[in-house]
Amino acid sequence: MMDTLIAYWHKDGLDVYRVADKKPVKYASGSLDKLKPFGGWGIGKKILIVGREHLFYTRKKYPPAPKEKLVKAVSLDIGEIFPLSKPAFYCRVFEDLSTATLLDIWAWESDQYNRVKEIFPFGYAIPEDIICTSKDFEVKIFPYKDITNILAHSKDKFLAGTSCSTSGFGEGEVEKFFYSLDQYGTDIKKIKIYGPQPVQWKNNLMPEITNIAAVDHPPCIDDLEGVHLAEFKVKGDYRFLDKRDLAFRIIIYLILGHAAMLYLTLGNYDRSLDEIRKRSAANAKDLALMNTSPEAEGYSEIIKKVNEKLKATPPPLAVMDMLALALPEGSFINRVFLNEDILEISVSSKDPLAIVKKLGSISEVKEVKLKGTPLKNSGTGLYNFSLIIELLR
Repeated sequence: MMDTLIAYWHKDGLDVYRVADKKPVKYASGSLDKLKPFGGWGIGKKILIVGREHLFYTRKKYPPAPKEKLVKAVSLDIGEIFPLSKPAFYCRVFEDLSTATLLDIWAWESDQYNRVKEIFPFGYAIPEDIICTSKDFEVKIFPYKDITNILAHSKDKFLAGTSCSTSGFGEGEVEKFFYSLDQYGTDIKKIKIYGPQPVQWKNNLMPEITNIAAVDHPPCIDDLEGVHLAEFKVKGDYRFLDKRDLAFRIIIYLILGHAAMLYLTLGNYDRSLDEIRKRSAANAKDLALMNTSPEAEGYSEIIKKVNEKLKATPPPLAVMDMLALALPEGSFINRVFLNEDILEISVSSKDPLAIVKKLGSISEVKEVKLKGTPLKNSGTGLYNFSLIIELLR
């Protein structure tokens, strides 16, 4: 990584390092109002690490879609996800599920970020949380200035992170952090501790504990050599939102939600259509036999009831369109069952009551009933529940 400059952006300003013989050497340090612009470095790489002190993080669920569309959806949503006036952000896929995509999202305030770019014209911007090349489930504990950080990664994925004052850091913070990792159900393979061990470890707590001598630079810089930088190349200015984008955002979410529901139910539609065709053919054959039979007049009432039953069930596509337009943002349909004018759906949403009220206000709906008790998923924060909807004939 010769001819490379790395700037670590922390709460007090920038620490700039020049990489020589794979070792970072501090080149400059100071607040943003005192540092002079860095120029004259030719075509060498300039990498900005956004320190944990500037980062806001969340994991959010979106409908399945290509990465480009998901990034666009986040750009429209970012102003309401974080308490930032003009957030810049980075996101990547944590997990692809059959019904949704889990995105890890990091954001930071852009006002100072633009000032950093004036001083240090970086070509790559990387959140500190995700700089890790370990393939195993690894926990890293390291102090920097007066803060002690704990980060957990597994197979190049960020799992969790926390920071606290070094003076108040102790066994309690470590225990709470490891307790938060239980949701992943994976045994921790390694733990790396930079500098003196902050707590006394039990012999059976970790299979492998590595103590690394304290360094005079952020430990994440040592892992940069194994990071694929192309993913973090700065392509241009981030787009910021105002209220005028609300209509465009609604359109994007409707398209994504409708596409997801069509994707999930396409197989069910095909099977249902085949079944309807078979039943229609059988009914037509029975009706033909009745019409040619001497006793056809005796079956007129039966024929009438059969025709009424066929007309009682509304078209499935019309029902799906009705649901797609009515569901609030952030809600997902997992299962649909339609029998004549009775519709049963399984839903995931943060607000079951809002779903019931919204569906009950549709003109085509006669009544909405909650089936059973909503169950909350602690991992996603969503409630899973079922609804019985009676449609107007």
